[in-house]
Amino acid sequence: MKHFLVLLLVVSVPSLTAGMVEYGLHGGLLLPMGDAGDFYGTSFLLGGQILAHMPMFAVEGSVSYGFLQPEEDIEDFSASLIPVLAGLRTYSGPIFYGGGAGLYMASAEYTVGTTTYEASDEEFGIYGNAGMIFPAGTMDLEGSLKYHLVDFDTDKAWVSLTVGTYF
Repeated sequence: MKHFLVLLLVVSVPSLTAGMVEYGLHGGLLLPMGDAGDFYGTSFLLGGQILAHMPMFAVEGSVSYGFLQPEEDIEDFSASLIPVLAGLRTYSGPIFYGGGAGLYMASAEYTVGTTTYEASDEEFGIYGNAGMIFPAGTMDLEGSLKYHLVDFDTDKAWVSLTVGTYF
């Protein structure tokens, strides 16, 4: 049900703002904070984004895939974090700031000896962001810094630094 509601929200944005919507891709780094930093190291993040412009603000949405890396070397380790975000942003010239809510889906699998461990979790959270838009011909480039507070617990926080483009 959670997945359906988030998908419905993201899909409905273009129909509400026909003609003022930009789609794009982003990539960057995902930095763990708090308890997550005890186990995970800096990881890569890739995803897609949508931006619907309104007169005073913009509605933003994104889906990303974080390739989580352990702090220590672990054989046969595979983990991911998938943040599905929706929020609002406002502009002051090329600089923007805002925030919103997200569904964060995490999973991990690793093997120690002959035993395989698996775990997965879904939690809601909020995020705040700031960044800058750089016009580049027919596209816009965007640099963004987001602070993700997962499940409203300061021990479950992430920071993402991304660079993306809108078409």
